[in-house]
Amino acid sequence: MKPPRSAAAKRALGLWKKSARSARLHTTIRWWTAPFEALEAEVPRSGNILEVGCGHGVFATFLALSSASRSVVGVDIDAEKIQLAQASLLGLRPGEATVSFEHRDSGEVLTIEGGWDAIVFADVLYLLAPEDRSRLLSDCFAALAPGGRLIVKEVDTEPRIKARVAQLQEALATKVLRITDGDALDFPSAADLEALMVGSGLTTRVARLDKGYFHPHCVVVGTKSLS
Repeated sequence: MKPPRSAAAKRALGLWKKSARSARLHTTIRWWTAPFEALEAEVPRSGNILEVGCGHGVFATFLALSSASRSVVGVDIDAEKIQLAQASLLGLRPGEATVSFEHRDSGEVLTIEGGWDAIVFADVLYLLAPEDRSRLLSDCFAALAPGGRLIVKEVDTEPRIKARVAQLQEALATKVLRITDGDALDFPSAADLEALMVGSGLTTRVARLDKGYFHPHCVVVGTKSLS
């Protein structure tokens, strides 16, 4: 578990100070248990960035605050979370960050002219059945600009003790507390995700982000060819 360290990270969380306690608690716990600052380093410093399954939007806002050259859009199937994310942006100063949020249906990939410079997932794909996950990643490949990156952060299936902790937490969040929408709970390994992305035509690399965390965080980064 790690607190926010950079000025952008502290600012992103600070936007929730006046929100309801439940939302404040959720965004704080989410930050402390996820390696967002390490994940941010995998995202291009400039260009059009899409986060799919952004939830309350803390990471998307952090991306925009970390670089003025990023234009970030966060989408999620949970309309209530999107409303909260939009409300949090009211605390931004004019011109401080370029970020917006939209409600979208599950499996829908927002497209823009010229394609996205990066599409990011942070703990989303485990909520999808394997066939839906494969279809979604293929659609993301098509939505990327030449040279764009598909960045998928998930919890790996190894080491088993860390993986079991993460899986129990997500089962609690989805099936008991109903904090997260989703019922599939199919946890892919880093190798599974890499194989899917290679199959879509991406050049990939895998990195572990779990040092100092209870969960086996990992990221798979796929880059689309320029041609």
